[in-house]
Order: sequence, then structure tokens, then C-alpha cells
Amino acid sequence: MRVVWTRVADFFTAPASPRPLGFFRLAVSTLALIQVILLWPYLLQLYGNFGFVQWIIVEADSGNWLPSIGKLCLWLQPYGVSASSCVFGVFGLYAVGLGCLLLGWRTRLSAVTVWLLHSMTVNSGFMSLYGVDTMLHICLFYCAWMPVGSAFSLDQIRGRSSAAPTFIANLGLRALQLHLCIIYLNTGLAKLRGVQWRSGEAIWHALMQPQFAVFDMSWLASVPWLALVMCWSVIIIETGYVIFIWPAKTRPFWLGATIALHVGIGLLMGLWIFSLVMFVMNFSAFGFNLLPRWNRAPTSELDLARTSVV
Repeated sequence: MRVVWTRVADFFTAPASPRPLGFFRLAVSTLALIQVILLWPYLLQLYGNFGFVQWIIVEADSGNWLPSIGKLCLWLQPYGVSASSCVFGVFGLYAVGLGCLLLGWRTRLSAVTVWLLHSMTVNSGFMSLYGVDTMLHICLFYCAWMPVGSAFSLDQIRGRSSAAPTFIANLGLRALQLHLCIIYLNTGLAKLRGVQWRSGEAIWHALMQPQFAVFDMSWLASVPWLALVMCWSVIIIETGYVIFIWPAKTRPFWLGATIALHVGIGLLMGLWIFSLVMFVMNFSAFGFNLLPRWNRAPTSELDLARTSVV
């Protein structure tokens, strides 16, 4: 029991390099900025007072106390601030915060601010949201408490943070790894319970929806066995993730299969930002340390980590 407890404690508390988390910050903030740029011409339709879903409907629930752009507008209305100014102002501040997070300037403050502003946008346009918004929200929350500014950042360059291995970097990395295992196991088991996934029909229905139809996949009807193989491949990759992503011998293959799965989603369904977010989470959690160049921290960082542990 003592050996088991020691290994469990080392699993969570052994010092680790913050570099994977630094990469995580860079990639997440970049993707979030790209999403803002793509959404900017349509902000009033998606989040405005008289958009596709009006604020009176979004705010209809009397128990909805979560912060939103509509509530902010009501608070600022006596000062002459219009509804459209609130929408563009919130997203403008969100974009500026993402820029600061990308550069790693006052990283913790920037990450908390960005997460709060993203919460406001999620609460204002939840009827038009999909998986990428949920995953970005999770990633921004991780940026708010993980030491993502300890590597590849202005904070590190200016001496406000250190790139030395720490236990909090390892704890953040473990949280991300375990969260991914829960996500894939949950989605894999849910698909396994679905009749359409076991019969191969789920892939057909997904690729035939007009909003996701990037290519004409109607030819798939003449090769139903291929749809069946695709469905079961997804089920195996997702349910096996929690087992095969941990061993060193199977990790590269399973990570590659998972990334290929999301590349397929992006290529065949056009969900590129979602696919890239999932790639960033997977690569940061399990793939970054597979790179030989980053697999070992500099000697000075290791010495500093040993000193801090002692």
C-alpha cells in the first residue's frame, strides 16, 4: 500500500515542465481569436437584441441569474450605451484579452478576464452554440488556473514566472489528461449504446445533413460495410482511449488515431475549429512530451526543481 500511495502521489505531485501548458495557451488563444474573426460580421445576428433569438427570449427565465450581454446592456443603458455597442464592446474586450493571453502578458489576469467574458457570450447566445464553444470554455477555464504563462510568454521573459518544472504544472497536465479520458469514455459508451452506431447508420446520417455536407457522400450507400467500419472504428478509438493512451508503447498509435478521427471530422463535416481544439487538447496532454526536443528540461530547470522539492 505504501508503494501504491507513493506512485499515486508522484503521479499528481512530481514536478513537470510547464511547456505543454504554454503550448496549450498559445494554441487555445489563437483558435479563439480565429473564431472571433469569423463571427465578427454576424455578431448582431447571433448575440444582438434583435438577432435570430431576441434577448427577451434569452432572458425570459426569471431564475437565469448568469451574466449576459443583455443584462450588461440594461445596466449601461442609463449611460447612453446601445445594445449593439454592448455586443461589439464585449467581443472587442474579449479579443483584446485573447491577444494578451496569446502573448502571455499578465497571463493569469488575462485568462480569468477572457473566461468571464466568454461566459457572458455563452450565456447570451446559448441557442446557437455547439461543441466548440463548450470545449473552448473548458480550455479557457484551464488557462485561468494552470501555470500556462510559465512558458513561451512575456511573463517568463520578464521574470514574472519561471519555466522550471513544478508540481502545479504536473497537476494541471494530469487534470487535462484525466478529463480527456472521461470525455472519450463517455462519448464512446454513449455511441456503443446507440443502435445506429452499431449498425453503421450514424455516419451516413451525419454526412448527409446539409449543414455538414462538405462533399457528396451519397456513394456511401453502395458500400454499407464501409460506414459500419467507420462507426465501429470511432467507438473503439473513443472507448479504448482511457486504456491505450497511457502506456508508452501504445500512446503514439492511439494519439495518432484520435487525431486522425478529428481530422476526418474537420475534413468531412467542416467542423475545423472544433477538430483543432480537440487536437490541441490531445497534443498538449499526451503528445507534446513525445517530441525529443522538449522531452527533457534544461539542466538549470531540473536543478531548480530539485531545490524547490528539497
